[in-house]
Amino acid sequence: MPDSNLPSSDTALLNVLKIMEPLVSWLLKSGVGYSEFSHALKSVFYHEAEKELEYLQQKKTDSSISLLSGLNRREVSTFKQRSSEQAHHNHSPPSPSVPARIVTLWIQKNWHKQIAFSGQDISFENLAKEVSQDKHPRAMLLELQRLGLVTELANTVILHTESFTPSNSLYDSQVLLSQSAFDHLCCGIANIFISSNEYLEQSLRADELTEESIRELREYGTQLWQEYAQKMLSKAVECSQQDEGKVDACHRFSLGIYQYDENIDIKKK
Repeated sequence: MPDSNLPSSDTALLNVLKIMEPLVSWLLKSGVGYSEFSHALKSVFYHEAEKELEYLQQKKTDSSISLLSGLNRREVSTFKQRSSEQAHHNHSPPSPSVPARIVTLWIQKNWHKQIAFSGQDISFENLAKEVSQDKHPRAMLLELQRLGLVTELANTVILHTESFTPSNSLYDSQVLLSQSAFDHLCCGIANIFISSNEYLEQSLRADELTEESIRELREYGTQLWQEYAQKMLSKAVECSQQDEGKVDACHRFSLGIYQYDENIDIKKK
C-alpha cells in the first residue's frame, strides 16, 4: 500500500501509474509503444496546464505553462503556434450517435424487441424518423446491423441489446470505453480537489469468493442494472424533452456501472 506520508506529488504519481497499467496494456495490444505515446502525451500536458492556469485565474504565459507542465519553452511555443482547436476536439465529448439514439428511444418506448420495419405505427421506420429526418431509415438500419445491435428478418427488425454497446466494432467500443473512463475519472478527481460530494462515485468490493459466487454476483448485478437503467433512461428522456429549446440547455449527464473480477491468487504469483 502506498505510504500516506509521501509528498502529494509522489502519491499522485503512484496512483496514476496504477491507472496506467490497463491503459498501457490497451496501447500495447493496439500497437502503440512508449515513444509514440510519450510524444502524444505532450499535447495533453500542454492543454491541461492551460486549463489549470485558467482555473487558478493566472496568466497563461510560456513560462507559467512550462513550469506547470514540465515541457520546455520551445515545446510550449510550438503548441501555442498550432491551432488549439484540433487538440481540444479530441477531448470534447461526442454527441450521442444516431445508432445510440435509436436504441435508447426504442428501449425508452418500451417496445417489443421485434418490430416491423415499416407499414405499422410501431415500426423501425417511424422510430428512425423520430431520431433523424436527414438520414434514410434503411441506412440507419444497416448501420445498426453493422454494429451487431439488430437483425432484420423479412419485414421484422429484432433488437439484440438492452443498451447501446456495439458488439463487433472495435472503434465504436473503444470510443465508448474512453468516454466512460474519462467521465469516471473527472468525477473522482473533482471529488478530491473541488468538493468531496460533487458527484456520485461509489463502489463495493468483496473477496474470498468462489467461481460459482462470482457467476451469481455477475448475473445479479446485470439484473439490477437493467432495472435501474430503464428507470434512469425514462427520467433522462423526460428531462431532455422538457429542456428542449431552452437557452441554458447546454449540459450533459452520464451515469454508468462497471463490474470486474479476478483471481487474486494467480495475480500474486
